[in-house]
Amino acid sequence: MHDEAARRFRDHFLWQLRAEGHAPAQIARRMWKPYDPAALRILGPQRDRGLDHLAYGEADIEELLKTLPEPSLRIDEHFFRREKTVLVMVPGFTHETLKNFSWHEQVQRKDSPHTVLMLHPDGEGTREQLYQDGDGLKLVYLRYPRSNAASPHIVPALSRLLQGSPSLRRWVAEGYRLFFIGYSYGAPLSLELLADLHGGVLADEFILPATRGFLGLCGDIGGSYLADDCIGESPQLVAMDKLVAFARRHPWFGRLVGLGTPQLCDDMMHGVGALGHAVRQERARDYAPRLPPQLRYYTAAAIMPLADYRRRWWQFNLDDWAMHRQALVTDPITVYNDGQVALPDNLLPEAPQLPASHNRHLGAVRTHHWGVSYRTFNLGINRFPRVAYYRALMQTILSED
Repeated sequence: MHDEAARRFRDHFLWQLRAEGHAPAQIARRMWKPYDPAALRILGPQRDRGLDHLAYGEADIEELLKTLPEPSLRIDEHFFRREKTVLVMVPGFTHETLKNFSWHEQVQRKDSPHTVLMLHPDGEGTREQLYQDGDGLKLVYLRYPRSNAASPHIVPALSRLLQGSPSLRRWVAEGYRLFFIGYSYGAPLSLELLADLHGGVLADEFILPATRGFLGLCGDIGGSYLADDCIGESPQLVAMDKLVAFARRHPWFGRLVGLGTPQLCDDMMHGVGALGHAVRQERARDYAPRLPPQLRYYTAAAIMPLADYRRRWWQFNLDDWAMHRQALVTDPITVYNDGQVALPDNLLPEAPQLPASHNRHLGAVRTHHWGVSYRTFNLGINRFPRVAYYRALMQTILSED
């Protein structure tokens, strides 16, 4: 089931990359072969030490392109004008402290063919910021507050943002369906929200009945070895308690690292802990039995070998250099990682009430955790073809009823 869904996504991604003019050799550097996670040796003494078995060569791509089927759903101007779906984008950890937005090549496009709307908190209500107005497809970006806090502080705020949006209410009344896309920390936050709406923990006026599905994009669903390390006794990368203490003493440094307010500093320790395995697994045991079984759930990963990172001084890519440093924490545990999260932790937790056909893993692309969402995170340019990637994801998740 998993590898069949991954093959469909692979074909859609191939189609989009070919349409953008990428050569077979370039395509081979952007994708991995479809796989079933259960068939991989991910952890333990007998784990895989390399990724050659998932790699494509130029000749492999040439053969695939010769027999590539036509997509069942075309992502073109007609699609954008007729599609009655609202993509609800839930960004990740510390997102409101960053200069660039998740999916910013979609959000900040002056020529966007579809509506792009950002929801901001406004007291107990919602303020709407329209980036682009268009027919058909809608993209709604949730700029939720306290994004480096533990999930119990965030999930109710997500619900308030959604319930308080006049545009969202109007679109649902017009027959639009919602599809949640959670990036990184946004993935488990979305799952907790959906479970709380379904279980009656949060009051719901219109969100869940209008929701079609969920896509976790490099989601920190099961926990992060990097987060475990940052709050551990002997951290390899950074001691989070010392970082926060230094930011409190030196506000200029706090602003530089996204800890520019007392609230951000107060939230950080609990927030990083909430990214780790202990808290994520505990939260999953609570919310997984309450996930609504009528929805379709998709997960998508990224896997990047250490050799792929661009970190030499003349390449001047701080993003790759920083992510490579982070990847060194997880790589000795498993090569199946995106620099911040390992592949098994991208997957949906066990939820017996979900039909197997409603839980699909779409495989992995060849980039790091930031590459699927940002052209630039801090400093550097990631040339992963995100627009083709997003279109292939839409072709895959929206082509099923």
